[in-house]
Amino acid sequence: MPVLGYNITKVEMEKLTSNIPPGEIQVKLSPKIEELRLGEIRTPTGKMNGIEVLFDFQVEYNPQIARASVKGAILYMPPQKDKIDAILTAWEDEKKLDSVLLVEVVNFLSVELTPMLIVIAKEMRLPYHVPIPRAELRTQ
Repeated sequence: MPVLGYNITKVEMEKLTSNIPPGEIQVKLSPKIEELRLGEIRTPTGKMNGIEVLFDFQVEYNPQIARASVKGAILYMPPQKDKIDAILTAWEDEKKLDSVLLVEVVNFLSVELTPMLIVIAKEMRLPYHVPIPRAELRTQ
């Protein structure tokens, strides 16, 4: 698995209004990568270098009833360890992201942060940012 670990440094959800309007509410998820840098993790066999990915996962509601932000860091290990320097150089020079890294990080963030954001939204009485399946009674 390319993601070796993660650390959440800030979780923020703010309710902007107490009255949630009727009708459709659109939710926009915006995972943003703020920085890439060399990172390391200690393992029983020694230190291992990887790429530390600093992120800001934002949730925006339209109409603006609330907003959320989760910040943190992920330690990412590319499939080929020798690509670490190339990925970091491309980021430093052009702010260009490796496509494999981007897909892995966004998918990881979606899987790890969605349950936490759903619990917080429930406690704050906000609509969920992802659709929840519902059973409906069929009339014949």
